[in-house]
Amino acid sequence: MDIGLFRKALEKINKHNIMKVEFSTGTIKFFEDYQIPEDVIYFLKEFSFRENIKFKHVYFNIVNEMPEENLYEEHKRCLDNGLFIIGYGLNGDPIVIDLTTKKIGYIFHDELWEDEDVNPREIYISLECSIPQFYYNSVTIDDYPVDGYEAETFMENQS
Repeated sequence: MDIGLFRKALEKINKHNIMKVEFSTGTIKFFEDYQIPEDVIYFLKEFSFRENIKFKHVYFNIVNEMPEENLYEEHKRCLDNGLFIIGYGLNGDPIVIDLTTKKIGYIFHDELWEDEDVNPREIYISLECSIPQFYYNSVTIDDYPVDGYEAETFMENQS
């Protein structure tokens, strides 16, 4: 993961001097219990802040709140399917990292919350980029997807 690209994204939104915070013991335990990959943990440790960060229309969550966020009943299904929520799009669609491919995408929140039988992988739209690339694109590319529906259209147009 190119963490320098995430730093550039932070510079673009004037958040490059934001103070980092250490992982809580609960966050460390969560990462161990759910076998979050080392490179993802390294990235999250580097960018663990006290506040959610808004990159134009998308958010990067407080790292120490990610365990609780991912363990909500509806969200736990994502985690159980290797999709880790790290933020939210403009309409509330979770921004997730696929823990197998390390690629970022969106989950349709309405389907996730309304259909308890839906497999989150069936409503996952990958943007085929890393965490840093996603947030950098969010502040540098006009009309970059801000939710699952836009991601679907964006990816169809990439083919």
